[in-house]
Amino acid sequence: MASTFEHSVSYPFSVSTLWSLISSEQYWRDLLQATNAGHGSLESFAVDGDQVTVVSKQGVGAENLPSVVTAVRPGDLEIPRTSVFRLDGEQITGSMDASVSGAPAKISGAIVISGDQAVARYSGEANVSIPFVGGKIEKAVIEQVGHLLDAERDATVDFQQG
Repeated sequence: MASTFEHSVSYPFSVSTLWSLISSEQYWRDLLQATNAGHGSLESFAVDGDQVTVVSKQGVGAENLPSVVTAVRPGDLEIPRTSVFRLDGEQITGSMDASVSGAPAKISGAIVISGDQAVARYSGEANVSIPFVGGKIEKAVIEQVGHLLDAERDATVDFQQG
């Protein structure tokens, strides 16, 4: 059974400013460097009209994982992630999907970004298909996703101001 999550982050600038960042390949390279140096890489980036598709590979070092995770999946985690963003009038909508290589773990969600000062609202679910401990791992995954989204927000603000 999947665990659901909701998370939001606010930006000190407009949706259009955030779109100009999201639609830049360099932004994604810098974002991965800032938030996942040593583990992250940009696999592909595409802009098609008002749609941006980003495929990245992220990772978490074993030393940063809770013991419930390393007990069932030792070593570093490699996390392929696909994010799709669409400029839809005054807002950005999108989706994100990620999995853990070599483990029955997936996360998916929707993104809506709106407001004069952009607010990104994420909602989704984490699903870890491991009997007895799957729910505990899902909670750990959701906690880590929250930390990642906060770090991406902070790096985005730094990138825009720099």
